[in-house]
Amino acid sequence: MSGKLGHVSQWWSALLALDRAGGIIAGAARLERFDAVVFLAVCAMYCAYGVSMGMPRGILPAVVSGLKLPFLYAFTLLVCFPPFYVLNHLLGPRVSGRGCLRLLLFATSANAVAIFSYAPVSYFFTMTTSSEAMSGYRFLVVMHVVVFAVAGVLSLIVIQVLFRATAHQLGRPLRPMFLAVFGGVYAFVGTQMSWVLRPWIGSWAVDYQPLRPIEGSFIESIVRLTGI
Repeated sequence: MSGKLGHVSQWWSALLALDRAGGIIAGAARLERFDAVVFLAVCAMYCAYGVSMGMPRGILPAVVSGLKLPFLYAFTLLVCFPPFYVLNHLLGPRVSGRGCLRLLLFATSANAVAIFSYAPVSYFFTMTTSSEAMSGYRFLVVMHVVVFAVAGVLSLIVIQVLFRATAHQLGRPLRPMFLAVFGGVYAFVGTQMSWVLRPWIGSWAVDYQPLRPIEGSFIESIVRLTGI
């Protein structure tokens, strides 16, 4: 237990001082169980927020959304890792595979912390907003989209800071184009994956299903929902 707490403490201190995280990534040290402990902590934070998303429809939807949210980010990280690794070698500081994975894990953990910090507010609005009314349902959807968008921008900023710190540690150049291209790939994969795993809240207009057939896209749904 003390070892796990030590890894959590090391991760948190590195997250607060990203230049220290850059040293961990540049060295790509085989810290025993460090990555696994951080990954589990990230999953727990996502799960805590995901439960609030499904609460309006009952206990089962809350549990399902709580389990789907960690999977969403884990799968997005898995899909984005190959292009991230290749772009890192073409346009970035050529960090090792383990270093790239740890960098993405650090960035995802920053995203998880941002989302988890908003969880009390999410629970408050979930319990005080009637999602049976279409206006209440729309409000909850837009609220969650804004939270994820802000957290996503934060994680991209963290990736930029981490890569600059890592490149400085390695004494190698970093081209801004690399971060811009990866930011676009990460955003599109994440938003489309969130659409594939819907429903998160579940409209009262249809019977609840843990998953729905794949159709349309995330962008189309937001345009229809907001009437843009």
